[in-house]
Amino acid sequence: MPVITYYSVENALTEDQKEQLIQALTNAVGDVLGDKIKANAWVILNESPEGNFAIGGNQITAKMLKSMQRKSGE
Repeated sequence: MPVITYYSVENALTEDQKEQLIQALTNAVGDVLGDKIKANAWVILNESPEGNFAIGGNQITAKMLKSMQRKSGE
């Protein structure tokens, strides 16, 4: 059974985004490995408190990630 783990900062994703992400990742497994495997795919969303993620030595906040989401969707 495939296990997909997604890490993010707490409160960076809305409940709707989480559901969309879960469905998209599960569907990707099905597209590649087939429906039998898709039915057994696990998706784990791990959300850590702000300050527990850093890029290039800079701590990442939910506000920063939300800002990047809007920019990429434009």
